[in-house]
Amino acid sequence: MFRRGGRVRPVRPSGVDIALTHALKDPVTNALAGARLREVGRSPAVSQEFSYAGDERLPGGLLWHGVNLSPLSATAEALEDFGSHMAARPRRASSVVGERRAIETFWESLAETWGRDVREYRWSQPLLVAGAAGRAGASRLRPAMPEEADLVFPAAVAMFREEVGVDPLQGDGGRSYRNRVRDLIRHGRTYVVVEDDRVLFKADVGSLFGPVAQIHGVWVRPDHRGQGLGRTAMADLVGQVRRDHAPQVTLYVNDFNEPARRAYAASGFHQIGELSTILF
Repeated sequence: MFRRGGRVRPVRPSGVDIALTHALKDPVTNALAGARLREVGRSPAVSQEFSYAGDERLPGGLLWHGVNLSPLSATAEALEDFGSHMAARPRRASSVVGERRAIETFWESLAETWGRDVREYRWSQPLLVAGAAGRAGASRLRPAMPEEADLVFPAAVAMFREEVGVDPLQGDGGRSYRNRVRDLIRHGRTYVVVEDDRVLFKADVGSLFGPVAQIHGVWVRPDHRGQGLGRTAMADLVGQVRRDHAPQVTLYVNDFNEPARRAYAASGFHQIGELSTILF
């Protein structure tokens, strides 16, 4: 049952501009969901994946309920409404992700019905932003070329298995994931260090939203870890992403991944927030 006065409604194509304005209040935190909101735009899909709470002209929050479940700049009242709304529905999302305090509040309404499906809680994921441009590294980083998709794909699969803990080749044999890899390369959003036809380092601009480019899928070939490649490649990545895509470069990292956190700090990233992810 909804609380008295609680309202959750689909975002209509005609209301997308208002929704985008709301999401852009915090483009760093909302980068992942905001990029999807901009992608579906005024198509009918927006009403299937996004809802608002409160008044459409001045929403108290947005909710992305697609492949991920993510509240965007939601008040405590909106989070309660969203939680009650989703708890009464079958789970479709593969994860719940967002600003930590919001997810903790949101999850209170979902835990009883969705908790049995949880594979992993990642409560502390520092949200980092790159600082002022520093000295470029010597990593030979560059954008991947379309004809290198088959070379990049095994590295992307290895990253996904290691980071997410599931195999992206399951289900459709990896067809959809291969299409995602090719699409990122085609749009100049995958950066690699290649040597002797081997990908040694890979990173993607996974989300673009307003002034923000959010980095996903950072991976170093296991036999090249601990040699400084991640640090120098990340230093180069910041400059190239700013040149090619957006001025503000961000990423989030698991708090327990100390090697990655050291590499990001060494390449000029600092923490500005904290996200949480609940994986199913």
